[in-house]
Amino acid sequence: MTETTGAARWTGYRSGALLVDKTADRLGVSHAFDGEKYTLAGVGTTERWTAPARAVRLATDEERRALGLGPRSVD
Repeated sequence: MTETTGAARWTGYRSGALLVDKTADRLGVSHAFDGEKYTLAGVGTTERWTAPARAVRLATDEERRALGLGPRSVD
């Protein structure tokens, strides 16, 4: 029998999440996460780049509103 702690293991932000790359001060949509870095795509562009996991955060509701988006949904 294996012991469980009830704590979920962090696996990163999901694909499609609007993230801020703090190193580049840019918004991007998450397309992939390999455990160490995210592949992000620019909003309204086809440009893609990678950012270290420690350098990204979810976009705030204010940042989302500036793009004409609603607040984050929690599911």
